[in-house]
Amino acid sequence: MFTTSIKFWGAVAIILGFIGILAYGLNKDPKKVPSPLINKEAADFEVSSLGGTSSLRLSDLRGKPVILNFWASWCVECQTEAHVLESFYQQYDKKKQQIRVIGIAIQDTPERANAFANQFGKNYFLALDYEDGRIALDYGIYGVPETFFIDARGIIRFKKVGGVTPQLMTQQIQTLLRSSATDG
Repeated sequence: MFTTSIKFWGAVAIILGFIGILAYGLNKDPKKVPSPLINKEAADFEVSSLGGTSSLRLSDLRGKPVILNFWASWCVECQTEAHVLESFYQQYDKKKQQIRVIGIAIQDTPERANAFANQFGKNYFLALDYEDGRIALDYGIYGVPETFFIDARGIIRFKKVGGVTPQLMTQQIQTLLRSSATDG
């Protein structure tokens, strides 16, 4: 009888432990994984625009904050954030020339990426990652969308996994602009 009681309570303890671990894991947001790249220099790259009419080297943009967004034509959440990024491009890049907005499509084809850009009215600098995915690998991308906020000195200050919101963009851009003003 005593060994039956020990086995019963042992099984109950194991089950409760498993439930506790499961509950802990379910309460964690996988999009809030801290990036080891925060406060590190952004990896440099050079890409040609989707249309092939221009090229861009990230390090040439030093002196101006950069919003670096990784996206794909097959990404549903990228559709949702497309208008947010375009709006901030129009306001802070094209109009005021205070920041640069760059979009890098990963695991995509030029045709699909161009069609997506046209459908969602993306006018900021867009490019494809290299065939070997080296830019995405350098930035530790594990899904799209992911957005990096890079200060004027080329240091990654914030990373957002998942779609950006107007509130997040405003907050991060203001932080980058304040940082640029004190650095300059």
